[in-house]
Amino acid sequence: MICGRLLACSLLLFATLIFGCRRDLGECNLNGTTPDGTPIDGPAAFDVAYRLTDGMPMYEGQALVQSTCGNGSFCHAPLATGSNRFGAPAGMNFDLSLVCTGDVAGCQTNPPYDDRVQRLNGDQNNIRDWAEGMIQEIRAGAMPPGEAGQRVRSNVPWLRPDRSKLPSIDSSDGQEIVRNWLACDAPAIGRSETPPTEADQLQPCATSDDEVICVYSGPPADLPDPNWSDIYFTIMFTECVRCHGPANDNIDVNPDNPLGGEIPGGANPTALAVLNLAGSDPTDTTNWPEDSYPAVVNASASTAGSCAGQGLVVEASNSEDSIMVQKMYGVQTCGDQMPTVGLLAQPLVDVVAEWVDLGAPLDQ
Repeated sequence: MICGRLLACSLLLFATLIFGCRRDLGECNLNGTTPDGTPIDGPAAFDVAYRLTDGMPMYEGQALVQSTCGNGSFCHAPLATGSNRFGAPAGMNFDLSLVCTGDVAGCQTNPPYDDRVQRLNGDQNNIRDWAEGMIQEIRAGAMPPGEAGQRVRSNVPWLRPDRSKLPSIDSSDGQEIVRNWLACDAPAIGRSETPPTEADQLQPCATSDDEVICVYSGPPADLPDPNWSDIYFTIMFTECVRCHGPANDNIDVNPDNPLGGEIPGGANPTALAVLNLAGSDPTDTTNWPEDSYPAVVNASASTAGSCAGQGLVVEASNSEDSIMVQKMYGVQTCGDQMPTVGLLAQPLVDVVAEWVDLGAPLDQ
């Protein structure tokens, strides 16, 4: 039923664009002014937000579309295939992930830098072609589509330079950000670099590439303490439970929930079968760190996954041989890196490794 509703929504978007009228997206506010230089109020297309967990920069509209339309692995992402597309037609890809998040010299392979730039440009062009239909469907609440749309979206908060949180795409403020961004031809940050000094942190950096825009990484993530409870709510809950958690449309009133409401989960039944990072009570996350701890620490890799029989998910006091840590560093000998859509910032993974080498304590 869910896939049927999603397919219907995607076909509605297709039909709107092919047979319906193409609405004017309205005035474009590029950077506090109209293209002719007239001052204008409201969100600007070049306003930048930073992902809480790793400081990744994106334009606000880019961040909202990326985190809700596929996040690199579902629905409108090129890597999404079969059931992971949740009804999104093949080729309707809106992936705006950065092509490089470090020194460009280190971004030349796997795949080549130019290929990734071409991928970003191609998906930008898709968004420009479908822009009018996208904003109509977003305003109508058809995209992201219902319960399944809630499950597959990324709920990691995005922060502005003043540390205020970017509004949800479901809100009128969030939809106005997306409308304006689409009206301004959907600009996208293509790569970021580490600033040479703290004073340069939020300044644009030099680039020789005409295809992409380079900016320095934003405010650093607040690193968790090296214990499972803090790591769980800082990293696992925001980055991993979406796939390694059960389908859940309940509202969480637990103040320990860092996302302030929605409980992620249900995006990938296969990943859930391999590792369940949720807890026994689907309506309250209070005990989820404690409940998930035995599934992780000194637990053998699941027979349902590609790492079966090859070691422990986390081997206490031995981060080097812990499968989870290997996957988070991208040096695994079995299975895929984690998260599959892109590695976390190394300082975050370093805390996980430190926690393991300290004996993998549950609490402080």
